Amino acid sequence: MSAKAALEQEDYSEVHLVSGDSANASIDEIVAAIIKGNVLKSHARVYAAGISKGGSLVTVHASFGGAAKAERILAKFSPVESGISEPESQLMLWDEATPMSCILQMPVLMEDPVPFSNFWNLSPLTGGSFSLSSLLGIPMLTKAAMRSSSFGVPLLSSNATPLSSLLRIPTISRQRSVRR
Repeated sequence: MSAKAALEQEDYSEVHLVSGDSANASIDEIVAAIIKGNVLKSHARVYAAGISKGGSLVTVHASFGGAAKAERILAKFSPVESGISEPESQLMLWDEATPMSCILQMPVLMEDPVPFSNFWNLSPLTGGSFSLSSLLGIPMLTKAAMRSSSFGVPLLSSNATPLSSLLRIPTISRQRSVRR
């Protein structure tokens, strides 16, 4: 029984076999056959070198949770090293500008600080006289505008209810003097 047949017997439907049996196949033809198995072209070129020397390549696309079983099945057929090294895990260094990415050890999705402006070819609204803060009548937040700190964290406002005050909405409870 072949590796392809063993996988198909276990109900893996996306199994592809590329064999080096055809002696007249060019590297480009072998690469094209490998790519049909959803393999990256750069990897397919490496695999094609081994296939041109008489090897075979079996690819399988397992459903979620089925990859380990497919690996166990393929391991029974004396696999050889592919020639493609596994990527090394790199720990991200701490970056103050992207703390959540550093905590989650995830790469930053975009380096562009103003993607919307660049996409629509608009200049950012910073540095000019117009801002959302001035439109709403709220002072701009700057280091100089930071109030005294509470528990080591700077306060944005000395007002205990800034949103309610801005929208002129009464608060639910009012502070009352305590009588003894």
